[in-house]
Amino acid sequence: MKFDDLARKQYDDIANLSILLKNYVDSYRLLIGGASELYNVNIAKKSEVKKALERVDQVGDLIDRLINTLDKCEGAYLKYCKIKNDYIIVSTEKDKIFTEIDNELNLQNSEIREL
Repeated sequence: MKFDDLARKQYDDIANLSILLKNYVDSYRLLIGGASELYNVNIAKKSEVKKALERVDQVGDLIDRLINTLDKCEGAYLKYCKIKNDYIIVSTEKDKIFTEIDNELNLQNSEIREL
């Protein structure tokens, strides 16, 4: 497997973990809202509120683990992006870029004149 493919797969993994994190955070917020409603309802037992808060804690623990995993994955991916960018900067010749820009501008000017 080429390193570029490996980096793409890592990017996909990071994107999937980010989506999962968003879903867990949404669930966390809903669970907090539900626990708050249970607390405000006079009919609810203390044990029901306690169980709801335990579920909130469990999802919070999952969120913490996901954030730690993302920190580790992103660090490696960002390092790859920086190294790749440094290579592009070093290996790109300014004259070639200027030539491409000039050619593009000349092409645009000639198209305008034809109109």
